[in-house]
Amino acid sequence: MKAWRIKGKGEVSLEKLEPQMPGENFVKVKIAYSALSDTDALIFSGEVVPPKYPITIGRQAVGMVTEVGEGVTHVARGDRVVIDPYVYCDLCSSCKDDRFTDCIDIKTYGTDEDGFLSDFALVRSEDIYELPDRISDEDAIFAGHIAYAMHIAGKLSLERGKYVAIMGATQVGLVLAQIALYYQAIPIVVDSRADRLALAESLGIYYCVNTTTDDARKKIFSFTGGSLAGSLVYFARTSLSLEQSLSCAGCGAKIVMACANGVKTEVTGNVIDIFTKQLSVCGITNGAKLIPIAINMLANKSVSVSKFISKVISFNEVGEALKEKMEYPNKHMKVLVKM
Repeated sequence: MKAWRIKGKGEVSLEKLEPQMPGENFVKVKIAYSALSDTDALIFSGEVVPPKYPITIGRQAVGMVTEVGEGVTHVARGDRVVIDPYVYCDLCSSCKDDRFTDCIDIKTYGTDEDGFLSDFALVRSEDIYELPDRISDEDAIFAGHIAYAMHIAGKLSLERGKYVAIMGATQVGLVLAQIALYYQAIPIVVDSRADRLALAESLGIYYCVNTTTDDARKKIFSFTGGSLAGSLVYFARTSLSLEQSLSCAGCGAKIVMACANGVKTEVTGNVIDIFTKQLSVCGITNGAKLIPIAINMLANKSVSVSKFISKVISFNEVGEALKEKMEYPNKHMKVLVKM
């Protein structure tokens, strides 16, 4: 087995590991595609410190089952599968109530546990989902993003004709905008990056606001006839300020603050609008166990993700690509790794 492992800040190498056999309720997967994420770059730069070194990076993966351990019945050798990036504890009260997204000890592959930038991976069987033929490997890489966006959509209770402001044209944000259209809500995507907003428009998002040239609150006030956004999602690592974002929410609006699990982000700013507008605020870090919904959305072509892929590299190029991603974090939307 070979894997890209980070040993410490700025230290990454391709290592040869001992072959492993799947134990009870585990599956061995030959990885076909993985991807480099912003979190991988944050671990490499030292901004995110994993619980252990070395750690195999890579949050997303699609591959083929090569071996199954005892007790595995829902997948078999030769099945093409996508892997849920989230590892829930299965012990807390939330997990016992099947509310896995609320797990108090949720972990993430590639951040807390060894990830998938490797030729083979051992994964819990409950984290494996078979893919239908109509979904390509490249599209399936984004199943975790769609699951995360579906969790946000559920918290916002998207409704037909209602405005939802998406503060940050991240990959999850652009998926969420498409999901909002699917539910016949009206998404408004706000960002400072013209290329991301152009991508949003190409996906059918009519209302886009560039904070470099426009006042977001004034624009949204105009779009909504003065009511502002009834729902709003704020991505914690966006360049937009929390205060600026909350100003775009209407009275009584539902607010979701989203940050990838395992990434510690300090969010500061004046939050008086939470009180004066009586906003309902919740935080979200994951989309655990929502991969089947994501697969359904991809199979029915309810969301499009192919335009998110800006570069495809070989497995041997990961080290250099990771250094480039750290140095130029906004250069590529998504870097796929073909094994």
